[in-house]
Amino acid sequence: MVIPKPGKDDYSECSAYRTISITSCPGKRFEYISSMRLASVLRYIDFDADQFAYLQSRSATQAILTTAETIKKGLLTGHNAGAVFFDLTDAFGSVNRSSLLNKIRRDFGILGRLYWHISSFLSNRMARIKIQHDNGDWMESVIGTSAGTRLGPLFFIMHVHDVQMFFTFF
Repeated sequence: MVIPKPGKDDYSECSAYRTISITSCPGKRFEYISSMRLASVLRYIDFDADQFAYLQSRSATQAILTTAETIKKGLLTGHNAGAVFFDLTDAFGSVNRSSLLNKIRRDFGILGRLYWHISSFLSNRMARIKIQHDNGDWMESVIGTSAGTRLGPLFFIMHVHDVQMFFTFF
């Protein structure tokens, strides 16, 4: 299904709509269990202390306070300080799945059943558009992490972790 994104000037463009992923109840439960296991692995390996989104016991408030404190310390010690924020358009939808799977194995050491489940979750995905009562044809979905899923955000932060480390200046 698709829903219109608020505030768009032209709704004749595909980018003016947000897709919604519909998953069965057993599929959602299995995904929930998998996301909890993956989050547990990330906690165990002390995944990026500066990553606040999508991880248990971390919040946007902590991110804001950490940023403000870092800038304050820089200014108090006579350094120049500032912050740059990025808003990535269609961030979840632009993830290269092959690259993500390589990072999951190489950078996070995730192997075995969890890796094979993640690989299966990202493979052979099909999608179609439904608008009101009309259904489009099924198409293979080859990129992206499915923003409407529990695993999607975890996959995204794992995919961009090395970019975040590149932009850490302090």
